[in-house]
Amino acid sequence: MKFSRVTFFALIVLAAAGVVSYAAAPGPNILGTAKFPITVKAGDYDLIAQVIDLPPGGMVPKHTHGGPVVVQVISGEITLTDATGSKTVKAGGMFTENPGTVHSAANTGSVPTRVAVSYLIPKGAEVITIVK
Repeated sequence: MKFSRVTFFALIVLAAAGVVSYAAAPGPNILGTAKFPITVKAGDYDLIAQVIDLPPGGMVPKHTHGGPVVVQVISGEITLTDATGSKTVKAGGMFTENPGTVHSAANTGSVPTRVAVSYLIPKGAEVITIVK
């Protein structure tokens, strides 16, 4: 957003006079928080963030990750399957995926699913490896 010099000056005067106050602006609304302790070895890592949409019936086949992963379901739901069984995580829920653990993820619901994913990947490691 660009302001003319006059408008910019007027905003400074108004702010100095207390007319414009960011203190009165509403703060963020935290909808959920989860804590997942992780232990990593010393070294260089890439922190990769993605937002992924998965249509109804869509899936990510069996795979592993090169480092720990944290996922938050923004909308819809996702069903995770690994050696211990399956679980469904609904919107607002969070989960982790451990490096080297074989798992799959599917949208078994009737609406699109959106997830926010953060990967902590050691330099040189693969973010995702499909398992056949």
